[in-house]
Amino acid sequence: MATRVGVVILGDEVLKGEVREANMAYMLPLLNDWGAETVLCAVLPDRIPVVVRHLKAYLEEADLLIVAGGIGPTPDDITRDAVAEVAGVRLVLNEEARAALEAHPHRGGDPRYRMLMAHVPEGAELIPNPLSGAPGFHIRRMAVFPGVPLLLQAMFPWVKPLVAGSRKTRIALYSMAGESAFAGIMGELMASYPDVGIGSYPLTEGGYRVRVVFRGDGYARTTECAARFEERLSGAGHRVLRREEERGDDA
Repeated sequence: MATRVGVVILGDEVLKGEVREANMAYMLPLLNDWGAETVLCAVLPDRIPVVVRHLKAYLEEADLLIVAGGIGPTPDDITRDAVAEVAGVRLVLNEEARAALEAHPHRGGDPRYRMLMAHVPEGAELIPNPLSGAPGFHIRRMAVFPGVPLLLQAMFPWVKPLVAGSRKTRIALYSMAGESAFAGIMGELMASYPDVGIGSYPLTEGGYRVRVVFRGDGYARTTECAARFEERLSGAGHRVLRREEERGDDA
């Protein structure tokens, strides 16, 4: 089971601004809800040596890599080749994948190229695609999905059983204080509560200047840390104007 997850998007079209990347915004909240810790996010070009080098490095940081994009039928879809190289296996025609594609005929498509999507790394487990039939696949701690958001979203729940962990308690405090007004307070609390993550996020809309977020495995500790921050902020002449709370699995 994976507790540390990395998300990798493949595609020159994303790096060159031809396509607005939307998959991270969909995946990250779900991974958080499922209790996973997302340890990295990256966007890589359609170049096999670059992808292979980075995937190998990312596997040192994460228990599971979610890779999106580059598994279509055109020459720039190189994800299969790169993942197969990282896994140390060859690409093979998967009969289950071929049957799935044949069950979803595509009018006007060239079957010679469409069936390229039935080639997956040898030994990979298929990830079903209920919309077009072209599957993703999972091998050596890499789960590979199409980059089309509609398809990815239909297939992504497949990941949930692979993910372990507990959802953290999250408390968000909103204020009109400038960050420099509480930077020292925040630093002291980070030292006193190393088990609670604290982040400050400036706002430009919504009637507040900043959102300070506290995340922790323990509800009591996270609440205590947020309360001490609010107390110290008040002592510095600033008020918390709004508070949001999401209880974790331990609450």
